[in-house]
Amino acid sequence: MTRYRPRAGGGLRIGGVALAVMLAAAACTDGAGDGADRTPSAAGPEVTAAEVVGVEARAAHTATGLADGSVLVAGGCVVDGCGRATTSAFLLRDDGDVEVAPMTSARDAHTATLLAGGEVLVTGGFSAEGRPPLAGAETYDPATGAWAATEPMRVGRGGHAAARLGDGRVVVVGGWVGPRQYTATTEVFDPGVGRFEPGPPLPEAVGALAAVSLADGAVLVTGGQTGPEAASATAVVVSPDGTLRRVGSLEQARFKHTMVALPDGRVLVIGGTSTDEDLLASTEVYDPATGRFTAGPTMSSGRYKLTGSAALLPDGRVVVAGGGPGIEVIDVTRGTSTPVPGVGTARASFSTASVVGPQVRVVGGYDGRIRLTHTDLTIPLASLGP
Repeated sequence: MTRYRPRAGGGLRIGGVALAVMLAAAACTDGAGDGADRTPSAAGPEVTAAEVVGVEARAAHTATGLADGSVLVAGGCVVDGCGRATTSAFLLRDDGDVEVAPMTSARDAHTATLLAGGEVLVTGGFSAEGRPPLAGAETYDPATGAWAATEPMRVGRGGHAAARLGDGRVVVVGGWVGPRQYTATTEVFDPGVGRFEPGPPLPEAVGALAAVSLADGAVLVTGGQTGPEAASATAVVVSPDGTLRRVGSLEQARFKHTMVALPDGRVLVIGGTSTDEDLLASTEVYDPATGRFTAGPTMSSGRYKLTGSAALLPDGRVVVAGGGPGIEVIDVTRGTSTPVPGVGTARASFSTASVVGPQVRVVGGYDGRIRLTHTDLTIPLASLGP
């Protein structure tokens, strides 16, 4: 196990490249369909690098909060164009990042779900662009720092979603199963036996959907891609008793979005796209009491490819740091979405945002040309306003 210390001082740097260089490069990227509107630089928070020397830049990885407050970053694609995935994993910690044992299989566009016992379940994904999706799954045990393969899923899938049920099992839903082929199948992982069993089918075959755990122990599943430039507005709730029921539809059909559970039990649905070209700045709020979605705050710019790119702040607001230019903070109570000044970086799709101690860490992603951005930002929570 290797420890790396964050670099002190030096202002904003991204993966060892000075901000001015990155902004100059961003100005040269094409703007068609990639959310390339740029946020001008202004006085803002002190943002520093927490560069992990020797750990590969990545995108389409996962970042999972652990019981001790650290965050497990696992897998992802590690070359421009996403032609190769990695097995490498490391922990984000407020006292310095730590590289841990590699996964048993290289993967990106996978899922990683915290289990009730503190382990992390990783499922599916792709080993490289154009390769068949993986059926394999494995668990990480923070107590030993080791990975262990489980029995595989019944269906290989990538670009799927997963969330934990109230009884400790994990429901895995949808995803890509082949070129332009999606699945309506679901599976339920029981950590007690280490095995996947069939779950209730979704109403339609979808990939690039989103799932989140609800306060009552059920899992909310929304949206997804049903075909080229085709999005779903369907929303369902999967219950621990094995039933699946439809709830009110999304106000906007969307895929490549994300969801965050709010402290009051509601769920914030963020961004995405309905065509794979037009990026959505809209958000929606799901209320389990009514089973309906209502419009939420509108972001300053459209964002998509947001899996893992939003995180709940300690005060109940949500930080969004991917899929579009810069970073913004959504306050559902006040009905606002506010860009963070001074962090006007280019879009980093499939980056992750995590709260680590008194800071937000933004890691990885790729730009509009699928080039790795080498993003690694550390933003003090105190600088994100009230």
